[in-house]
Amino acid sequence: MIEPIIRVENIKKIYDDRVVLEIPHLEFEKGMIYALVGPNGAGKTTLLRLLNLLERPDEGELYFDGQQIDNSSPAVLSMRRQMTLVMQNAILFRTSVYNNVAYGLKVRSHDKKIPSAVLSALNLVGLAGFETRKAKQLSAGESQRVALARALVLQPRILLLDEPTANVDKRNVHVVESILRKINAELKTTIIFTTHDLSQAHRLTDKIISLLDGNIIDVCSENMLYGNFERDAKQQSFVNVTPSVRIAVMDYEPDSSGIFIDPKNVSISFEPQNSDGMNNLEGHVTSVTVVNEMIRLTVNTGIELIALVNPEIFQEMAMSIFNRSVYAVFKASDVRVF
Repeated sequence: MIEPIIRVENIKKIYDDRVVLEIPHLEFEKGMIYALVGPNGAGKTTLLRLLNLLERPDEGELYFDGQQIDNSSPAVLSMRRQMTLVMQNAILFRTSVYNNVAYGLKVRSHDKKIPSAVLSALNLVGLAGFETRKAKQLSAGESQRVALARALVLQPRILLLDEPTANVDKRNVHVVESILRKINAELKTTIIFTTHDLSQAHRLTDKIISLLDGNIIDVCSENMLYGNFERDAKQQSFVNVTPSVRIAVMDYEPDSSGIFIDPKNVSISFEPQNSDGMNNLEGHVTSVTVVNEMIRLTVNTGIELIALVNPEIFQEMAMSIFNRSVYAVFKASDVRVF
């Protein structure tokens, strides 16, 4: 059995007497790409900082290559040097691109390898020829790529990224994603990143890890919605997601805060399905992509809903799907309340 590069056992992180992260077990295999997804406050960035050894768990253990991480041991420095974290708002120094990328090697006294390593890293992120450019004069997308180069020049085995494309334009989103695929394919770097973009997570990753309230949940957080719960005069249960979007659920508890609808349980119809316990949300299809041999449809119904349908079903409706209203249809019994 191949030992995972990082393993988490029974970790707990507490801030101000509140448990913000509690994970019984989690493994990251070598050479794979992982996305940490979930709403704000789910614990994504906290987990990323624990994995990067910037913070210690209040309880539990982390293992690197099978060895328990002991922050008081001299060996922890060697472990830290095998991983690098790129934050969402990359801070670049007021100097050239070359000096920014070379900084980590200078700190580690690898002066002899700096010229070739810097040029190689810049080439990897598509910024060859940018060596003399002033870092503060770059676009947001270029700045993010310099931050990536600064991390890659250290040749980390694990690359951790916090929302790597949150502050870049659409064109550079695709550029950064291509770079991450290239890094993973050519260097076999294990990549772990946080994102709010579920479509990005599906495009890039081998595995998606969904977090909610500091816990790993066994569903992907697409179609995760929040709202106010109520029962009508007939004691039927609903959640009001927006003033105009009301979703029937089977039942809820007083402390319920949101719902999840598995995209596989959402079907697309040109007509509403009028049967008991059925939700019919009218809207328009705004995007179509292929995910793991399934067709992923985004439907704007006043809220965005994702449906995963098989190619045969999609083929039957594909010619007219963008030209008319459709219904996102799902049963109240398929709505998971949390």
